[in-house]
Amino acid sequence: MQATLELDMLSVVMMLFAIALASRSVQINPRNRWYILSAFSLLVLLGTELFAYQVDDVGVASQIFYHRATNVLGFSLSPVVCFFLLHFIGYSSFRKYSPVLVVPLILNSMFSLASYWTGWAFFVDEQNIYRRGPFFFVSTSITLFYYGLSILYLAKSLPRYNNSDRLLLICILTTPILGFIVQMLYPWVLTLWPGIALSLLLFYLFFLEQRYSIDTLTGLRNRTMFMRDILDLQRTSRDAASIVVLDVNYLKKANDTWGHKAGDELLMHAGSLIERCFRSLGKVYRVGGDEFAVISSKIEGKEIDRALELLDVQIQLANSGRTIKLSLASGASWCESCIDNLFNTYVAADNAMYRNKEAMKRRPSDG
Repeated sequence: MQATLELDMLSVVMMLFAIALASRSVQINPRNRWYILSAFSLLVLLGTELFAYQVDDVGVASQIFYHRATNVLGFSLSPVVCFFLLHFIGYSSFRKYSPVLVVPLILNSMFSLASYWTGWAFFVDEQNIYRRGPFFFVSTSITLFYYGLSILYLAKSLPRYNNSDRLLLICILTTPILGFIVQMLYPWVLTLWPGIALSLLLFYLFFLEQRYSIDTLTGLRNRTMFMRDILDLQRTSRDAASIVVLDVNYLKKANDTWGHKAGDELLMHAGSLIERCFRSLGKVYRVGGDEFAVISSKIEGKEIDRALELLDVQIQLANSGRTIKLSLASGASWCESCIDNLFNTYVAADNAMYRNKEAMKRRPSDG
């Protein structure tokens, strides 16, 4: 009992810290509202669990009502935590399904309330002794349903992350599962909610770190992620790889003539076209003010050339309806093994891009 109390108190501190952290950037990142709701729901759950310890004295009839009421609240709120977490993780994907996804929550609340009298989920007898009901698993199953959807969504997203991030994400995902297994095996050791509390905090810290790896203007991976991926591949991968470097021509001229807002729009337009043409070949990054890069596992020149030709066609089509024309210089290089070679491959691709850029400047029709 003492260990469970200490775990719950530690979990409360973690959730208060997580809520304070997420609240600081809720205006610029609206999805944080879902995270705060999830953390707050868990905070209330932990509060009911702590209160339940104060009203579970055997033989004290005056505590029976409070003991049953806290269990009704606890069973009702259990799936809510993972429902909000699901919306935080898959912010844009699950919002439109909220009316459907909320149905199990409503049914679970009705089921939990009915259990006060029926004992379906739990039973507190006349001696104020708590026992699990025959349908104790219903609330837990709904909770696992929402958590399972979160895992499936993240599993689909795993290819976006590098190897070290995937391992970290898997560890975070398994924390509540381990807590659930321990609690099922040893019912007197309540580790499920502390496990979810730890996972919630780690989730937010993970996504916070990921957010700083994304270029805020274009939505592409930034230079920090580019260098991390290069170093990661150079350290661990013996596979072949290609790097393509692309640079926006005449960005300074666009900024000076039309203003920096127009320059930003040109960069966003460039990033969108590059992502569209190269996403099937590898990861796309914005690595500098006007510079983009692609790391690809494809080393055949034909595939890279085909993507560059497609990009050129897309640029020509887009330029026909734009006042500010987009022009890109490009260079590519490849290596047979990433280990000890990939950074040099990037340097070679960068040099090839600058040679292409100088050649384009000598063309009177360009710009």
